[in-house]
Amino acid sequence: MSRIRINSIEIMNYRSFGDSQDFVFPNADYKKPIAIVGYNNTGKTNLMNSILFALQVNFVSKDTFTINDFHNRNIDNVPGILLNAISSVETKFDGVKQANLTGHHFLNILTDGDVIEGSSIKSLNSFELNEYGKEDLNYQAFGATRYFNIFYINFHNIKEEIVTQKTSWGNLKSFLGKHIQKIVETDVSMAEKKERFEQRVNRSTKKVLEDSNLEKFIDLIRKNYVTNLRNDDCTVDFGLPNYEDIFLKMMFKIGLNGDKDNLVPIDHFGDGYISMFVMAVIQAIAESNTDDRCLFLFEEPESFLHENHQEYFYKTVLCGLSEKGHQVIYTTHSDKMIDPFDTKGLIRLEMDEKNQTVKKYNNVAEFNYEEVDEDTGEVINYSRYNEFIKTIEPNLNRMLFSRKVILVEGPNDVLVYKYAIKQKVLQFIADDATIENKEQYADAYMNFENISIVCHHGKGTANYLIELCKHFSIDYFVINDWDFDEADLLISEVAGFSTLADLKADTIYIASDKKAMITTNWNLINASGIDNIHFNVKKLETVIGYSSIDKSSIAIWELLNSGSFEFDEQLFPEKLETFIGLRNDKEAEELEEE
Repeated sequence: MSRIRINSIEIMNYRSFGDSQDFVFPNADYKKPIAIVGYNNTGKTNLMNSILFALQVNFVSKDTFTINDFHNRNIDNVPGILLNAISSVETKFDGVKQANLTGHHFLNILTDGDVIEGSSIKSLNSFELNEYGKEDLNYQAFGATRYFNIFYINFHNIKEEIVTQKTSWGNLKSFLGKHIQKIVETDVSMAEKKERFEQRVNRSTKKVLEDSNLEKFIDLIRKNYVTNLRNDDCTVDFGLPNYEDIFLKMMFKIGLNGDKDNLVPIDHFGDGYISMFVMAVIQAIAESNTDDRCLFLFEEPESFLHENHQEYFYKTVLCGLSEKGHQVIYTTHSDKMIDPFDTKGLIRLEMDEKNQTVKKYNNVAEFNYEEVDEDTGEVINYSRYNEFIKTIEPNLNRMLFSRKVILVEGPNDVLVYKYAIKQKVLQFIADDATIENKEQYADAYMNFENISIVCHHGKGTANYLIELCKHFSIDYFVINDWDFDEADLLISEVAGFSTLADLKADTIYIASDKKAMITTNWNLINASGIDNIHFNVKKLETVIGYSSIDKSSIAIWELLNSGSFEFDEQLFPEKLETFIGLRNDKEAEELEEE
C-alpha cells in the first residue's frame, strides 16, 4: 500500500513570500480536506507551487527559477522552501531500488550574487549529520515521486487536464495522461496481452491495407525516400503508435441521454461539463486505489461550476476523498467549498503592509468559545439554530474571504454606513486628479479594499463574531447602539472598569434598572477593545436625526439622500476612517496627541 502525506511546509523569499512563513497540516486522523483561502494575489498559487516543487511534481532543474521568482525580484532574496512529508517505502519498477519520500525536502538555489547558477531539490532523512559527518541525504527520494499517487489538477485549465497525448518533447502534462500511462505500465494483465495484441493489430492493419490505394501511396513514399537517402534500403511503416502510447492516442467520448451511436469527444463540451467529468475521474482514481493513500492537489476546483455544484463537489468529492484517508489540499475563492464549522483544515493568507504574503490563520486545534448568553445560559451553538442561520453561517464565510470586517447591528446600520463610507471616500479623493470617475471609485472602494460589512443582529452574536475574527486574525471594527442616553450613562464610565466584577460592585450598576444592558455593553467593549468599537448614542436613528419609531429603511434612505443630511464624529469616528484606510497611521497618531 503506497502512502504519502505532507506534514508541514516553510516558505521564504519565493515570489510574494518574503519573511519565512510556516504551515502545519492536520495529521492523518483528520478526515477533511485542507483549503487555502485568501483574496486575489495573496499567494495561494505560490503556496501550491511550493508544494509541487518540493515534492518534484514540478521538476526542478538549473533553469527552473528566474529573477521573477525571487521576492521583489531581488537577487539577494534567495527563495527557500522546506517541506516535511511521510510516506511508505515503495519498490521501483526495476524491482530492486526503493522509493521513499519520508523526511525533509528543500529547495537549494545557488547564486554568485548576480546570476542564478543552479537550483535543485535536496532530500534529507534528518537535519543531523550522518556517521561520516556529512548531510544525511535521502537517496531513495530521487525520482521517487512517480512511485506514489500524487495528483495535481489546475481547474483553470480544465481542458488541458484531459489531454492525454504527449508533447513534442515526449512528455505528459495532464494528470489524466500520467495516470493512464501509469496504469498501462503497471497492469500485469495488460502486459501479458501485449505481444498478442500487437500481432493481431499488425495482421489486421496489413489486411485492411492490402491492395489499397493507401498501400500504393505508402510504397511510393518508401521508393522516393530510399532514393533521397542515396539508395539506403530503409523501411517505411504506417501503423499505430507504440503499444504504451496507443492508449494515450485514445479519447473519451460521451453519449448524452443514453445515445450510444452519436458519441461526442469530451473536449467538445463546455468547461463546466468537463469539470464534472474530471470529478468522475478523480472519484474513479480513489475508488481504484482503495489500499493506497493518495495526495490530491487542486487549484480552484470551483472554477466553471454553479454554486450548487461547487457545494456538491466539496461534500461529495473533496470530503469523500478525505474520508477515505487521502490528503486533499486545494485553493479556493468560494465559500461553498469550505466547512465554516470545522476550520482545522483552513489556511488563510493575506498581504501585509510590506506587500508580502503572511499566514493569518493556520490552526489545527479546536475552536472553543465559552461566552454564555445572559438570558438563556447557553453557549451559542446549534441549539440556537435560527441565530446561526441568520447571522453566523453566512457571515463566517464572508469574513474568511475578507481582509477587514465591519460588524454592525442591523440592516439599517448597513444602509447608513455604506452611504456614509461612500461620502467619506468622495471627500477623501475630491482633489485627486488621477481618479477620473470618482463616483465609481467611491462605489467600489470597499470591494477594492476587500472590506466587508457584516450584520450581526444582536450584541450576543457580535461577541461571538468578534471572537471568530480574533481566532482567524481578521481585522475588525464594531459599531453598535449604546441603548442609553448620554445623560443616563457614559461610555467612558463603563469602559473604565477592568473586570465585570468591579463594574457590578459600583453604584452605576447597582442603582440601574437595566443591569443586563450594562453587562452586555461592557462585554462588548471588553471583547472588542475600546479602540475597535464605536457606539451610537442612544441609537443609530438618534444620531442620524430619524425621529420615527418604525425603522423604515425606505424613509431612512430618503433622509440620507435629502440633500440636508450631514454626519459627524457621532456617526463616523476618526478611528473608523483609519480602519478603512482614509486616514494614515501618522495622522491618527497626531490626532491622539492633540
